[in-house]
Amino acid sequence: MTETGFECSLCIKIAISAQICEKCGLMYCKQCLQEIFGQNYECVYCQSQKFKPIEQSPLKEAYEEILSKSQLILQKKIDKPPPDPPVLEQLKQPIFLKEKCLNFDNCHQNINQMFKIEQVCSLECQFFIKIVPLFEQQDYSNIRKEIINIEYHQSIKNQQSIQQIGLSQFGIGVTQFTFNRFGQGIQINQSQILLNEEEYTFKTVTSNVGLYNGIYFWKIIPLAITKNEMKIGISTSDKYDLKTAFSDYNFGYAFYTVGQFRNGSNSNGFEYGVKFINTGEVGVLLDMNRGVLAFSYNGNFLGKALCSEQLKKGPIYPCVALLHQAGFEYQCGIPIPQNLLEQFLR
Repeated sequence: MTETGFECSLCIKIAISAQICEKCGLMYCKQCLQEIFGQNYECVYCQSQKFKPIEQSPLKEAYEEILSKSQLILQKKIDKPPPDPPVLEQLKQPIFLKEKCLNFDNCHQNINQMFKIEQVCSLECQFFIKIVPLFEQQDYSNIRKEIINIEYHQSIKNQQSIQQIGLSQFGIGVTQFTFNRFGQGIQINQSQILLNEEEYTFKTVTSNVGLYNGIYFWKIIPLAITKNEMKIGISTSDKYDLKTAFSDYNFGYAFYTVGQFRNGSNSNGFEYGVKFINTGEVGVLLDMNRGVLAFSYNGNFLGKALCSEQLKKGPIYPCVALLHQAGFEYQCGIPIPQNLLEQFLR
């Protein structure tokens, strides 16, 4: 029994504009159903599409009393990102020195403390100083290399700046999260996630903390006990049934290790990556600045799986869906390997 008996089966808060499944009796917020399924929504448990408003049920009076008295309604999530952490605000406020930028004739700025060694005021001016001579020399073979090199060293600078102000685990390429929300049957033992059951239905494990801004990288390492392929990726929502695969929904994006990329379907996807079950390791690369999702396998870049404006908006939740008997370890808070970063930024 839930705390009030009137919780939504998706968001686990008191149901607002409550809809009751006529077949199994589960209750939902009308908004939660519409956000996930659109107008043709269905019960995540029995798949029935027959619902009735709670006002048309004998529970009407009890529901209205709970709704009027309960403060749970104040805990409903607000669909907007939190303010930028203080570290980002500090990074956004440049400290200028007395010396002029090497590109002063164009930018009219002094040297930025972050670019003291390069003697420029910004990444744009560093780009200008490096690239323009190559264009003048028609040295096109080195232009792309120089662009990648500048972007990579800028990401390192951002990490160093963050570390200097005491937040080394936040920023480009380095972040910490925990897989701590999971479907029935999944067990968590420190950094190991395990599923061992008779059923052949996918169960999702995810984080209750979403990602915002920046570039992120983490690894998923299948355990030897794994007997079936898994789905590895991200979700832009946390309102769904964890007893299903996150990529079954239109807000879930997964590298399915049968060699497919899945989104919004439990049966179809386009060819992507490699096939494997319980060997190697998968790297997940997420660039929320550009809206790009990509994967690697055993350190080899598999290519960009998705480019979408949706990936520029937080929160985004790391996810893995397991089937039958499976398990994995994960690593986060690690920098992006340089060879992957160079290919990812192209």
